[in-house]
Amino acid sequence: MALENETLVHKLNERVKELNCLYEISKICQNLDSDFSFVLNQIINIVPMGWQFPEELKVNIYFDGEIFGEFFSNENVRKINSDLIVKDIVRGCIVVAYPINSSNNFLEEEIPLLNKIGIETSNFIERFEQKQTEKLLAEKMKQNDRLNVLGELTAGIAHELNTPLGNILGYAELLKKIEKQPLKKIDLQKIIISVKNAREIVKKLMYFSCDMPQHFDLIDLNEHISDNLGLLDNQILKKEINLNLNLDNELPKLKIDSLQFTQVLFNLVLNAIHSMENKGELTISTSVKDMFVQVSIKDNGHGIPDEIKDKIFQPFFSTKNEEQGTGLGLSVVHGIIKSHKGNISFISNKGEGTEFLIQLPLTL
Repeated sequence: MALENETLVHKLNERVKELNCLYEISKICQNLDSDFSFVLNQIINIVPMGWQFPEELKVNIYFDGEIFGEFFSNENVRKINSDLIVKDIVRGCIVVAYPINSSNNFLEEEIPLLNKIGIETSNFIERFEQKQTEKLLAEKMKQNDRLNVLGELTAGIAHELNTPLGNILGYAELLKKIEKQPLKKIDLQKIIISVKNAREIVKKLMYFSCDMPQHFDLIDLNEHISDNLGLLDNQILKKEINLNLNLDNELPKLKIDSLQFTQVLFNLVLNAIHSMENKGELTISTSVKDMFVQVSIKDNGHGIPDEIKDKIFQPFFSTKNEEQGTGLGLSVVHGIIKSHKGNISFISNKGEGTEFLIQLPLTL
């Protein structure tokens, strides 16, 4: 009788350990704000408390090709595992094991316990990834809001600057015509050049704010790209860049502002050229996907560092020196594509190159 009572007490203690283990893991899995690896390692640390022989138990989580916890070889252990299923896809497993030379065995009840831990962990991963997706979307919306506000501000600034710049230019040109002293004429020419540069910046501001009048025409995008790339032959040849054109012959005509799209093309191609060493590889492709025409501009240049990826469409942000650019190029591109009801995105790895992908709707 005493032996039976002792066995019952032991079994009860084991069940209490299992429940406490599940409770602690469930608590950890509610924490969606912690680092992903930190939570998985916490789960690994808690799992042994639910097993009969925690001091010898080894625990691992394999997820998306990465190992969390202490690595152990399959040949040196006896193990059981539970799949980690996220949105109906098996993406890993959680493994518990005893050393091969251990006399410890798994209890029958420990198999469903591991399955429950696997379900809790899978649910955590799904909720965590969903929250990360929501964060990215919220950040993207915030960025778009900032760009819209900046667009309105820059449109106002551009209009305000146009009048005084026009006056300065007019008076400088008038003075230059009547000026007799050569040195003063040179100084006036410097003023004229500076004002014209300032007006170009204003024009870019107006493009960025989509405040330039647009003229939409039905055009052959492939032909438009080929014709305009000819204007960049000098820059391409100077750096001995290998240009590949993969243009879809079945591409339908698009209703776009040809001048604005030329500016988009020039900005992206010149940025690509600037990012590459001599004898680089530049590939421009067109295709149709769903209800969009896609234009890809891909280089094998130095790529975009991770720390500035979320800034490249911001106006006045530039990695070039002041003489090479104003930092308005990509923000102008972003504004033009948005005004065409399209999207622009990029994929870039440092040292491997960058691909900009433009999507334009088949109908405006």
